[in-house]
Amino acid sequence: MKIEKIRNSSQKLTIELFDISRKNYPFLSSLIANNFNLIPSNNLIDSFDEIFQTYTNTNKKYTINLEWDNWSGYIIVAKDIESEKLINEIYDWLLVEKIEFK
Repeated sequence: MKIEKIRNSSQKLTIELFDISRKNYPFLSSLIANNFNLIPSNNLIDSFDEIFQTYTNTNKKYTINLEWDNWSGYIIVAKDIESEKLINEIYDWLLVEKIEFK
């Protein structure tokens, strides 16, 4: 699994995971949410070519989006500067964790 940490066009810190299929969105989102004590803060948006949902940690200090689209793959986006700390923690975890997809 190829992983990159970049700033997107809006200058938000972002993790991109390439070659992740649409069917793996729920599995990967659950792993991330469970490992980092995240809870959904809005409804899941699921359309033909994209899926996304906003999550916060239990003390509502960090807010991120977990997204998938058919152009970029799986994307994790910090919603603000403070949430970049969580993005960095998730990035480090992903580099160590050997996630296997079915």
